[in-house]
Amino acid sequence: FRVFKLDTSNLETWDATPIENEQLDLLYQRMNSMIHRVKPERTDLDMIYEIMLKLGVPLTYSVTPFSIHNKTVYGVGDDCLLLVCLAEDVQPEDVEQMTEYAPAKIIISRDSFADDTAMANAYYILRDHGIELKLV
Repeated sequence: FRVFKLDTSNLETWDATPIENEQLDLLYQRMNSMIHRVKPERTDLDMIYEIMLKLGVPLTYSVTPFSIHNKTVYGVGDDCLLLVCLAEDVQPEDVEQMTEYAPAKIIISRDSFADDTAMANAYYILRDHGIELKLV
């Protein structure tokens, strides 16, 4: 039995309030606040359930945490419909291991990848396995 409470998004939103030319410090502050978009007080499960809602996955589906190379990964659904990874320092070998669960989609945080090369490699690894990559 689960109880959910409606709350704001787990992701920071861009403040599009117009600024004047002399307020460049405010612009820099806004840009820096978007580097890590997940709000600091939110948990992995908060993110998982928001992702499920946004993708139209029923909240009644099971969410099972497990470990891949000492990184926590969450399988959504009994048949691992989705695989969600919010861990840090995700490498191509981690993504390769995730493909063995044969999910339809793998969702990984942009902040999770070690670098841009790791993100590009993940895309090609998943494409070769016929698995869609979604970034949050």
